[in-house]
Order: sequence, then structure tokens, then C-alpha cells
Amino acid sequence: MAKFKVASVLLLSAAALQVNASEFNLGLNNDVVYTELELQLNKDTNAVLSYIYGDESGHIAQGAMHMTHDSGVHHFEVGAQLSQLWADYAPNGSALSVGGRYVLAMGPKISLHAAAYYAPSVLSFGDVDGHYELDSKVQYRVTPNMALYVGYRKIAFEYDHARDFTFEDGAYIGGKYRF
Repeated sequence: MAKFKVASVLLLSAAALQVNASEFNLGLNNDVVYTELELQLNKDTNAVLSYIYGDESGHIAQGAMHMTHDSGVHHFEVGAQLSQLWADYAPNGSALSVGGRYVLAMGPKISLHAAAYYAPSVLSFGDVDGHYELDSKVQYRVTPNMALYVGYRKIAFEYDHARDFTFEDGAYIGGKYRF
């Protein structure tokens, strides 16, 4: 029940912010569903709230804040991401990861996306002793406000006194809607 309270507080906080544009992402594979709400706070800053449910893994709630920069066909985001893990078969904990996202526009409709976050032991709390997340995808923009994508994501947590835990490691499909 506590995990749903945290997710509710994050979503209500996001609704209270005044934003310029927002995007909703929904990605899934056979075992995992990933939801994300990206809020463009101003032209140089965004906030990202996400919730991930793994059928055999558990739940993750995440919040991130990025500084953004556009340079021609390149889009860069650098910042921090806080992840809270409620695992089904591993110890729970949280991690403050540093990293970011990158987008390369290959044309008006196709783009390549990559993301990487890493939390060393000093930025990991509870039973978690480290965390990393890698993501890459190819996106096709169907309309100015809607896109479809296919990608690969790996999310893993490290422990000192337990076996390391891979939350997700596989391909996924999804869609994005800008409103």
C-alpha cells in the first residue's frame, strides 16, 4: 500500500507544477510495463516521473530532474534520478543515480534514443549497494504529438549481503503521446 501512496504523491506533485509541454510514455514487454510522465519545466529543465511494474520482479518508482541542451540534431539531458525498489524476491532499497539521456534525430520522423544512469554504493540506501540502468530505442514519430518505438532496457540492483538483482533485461515496444 505504501508504494501506491508514494506514486500518488509524485503524480499529484507533478499536476501542481506549471509546465510548457508534457509527454506520456507507455512501454511494455511480456513481463514488464513501464509508464513515464515527462514535464518540460522550462526550455532548459525537465522532470520525469515513472513507475515500472515487473510481473516477476516487483515495482520501481522513479523521479528524475535533468538539465537539457539542444544542438542541431542532438538533444542532451544530464541530471539525477531517484529510484525506489520494492522487489518480490530481493531486498528493497533506493538509489540516487547520476546520468542522462541522449537523442539523435535521424530525420523528421525517426530518432535514436539512449539513456544511462549509475548509482555507486555511496548513493545507494536501504539494502541496495548499487544500481545501473541502460536503455536504447528507435522511435518513429507518427504525428507531431504521437510516436511509436522499439527498444532494449536493462535495470539492475547490486547488494553487499544478497545476490545482485536484474529487474529487467530485454526488448520492449511502446508509444509516446505529447499533450
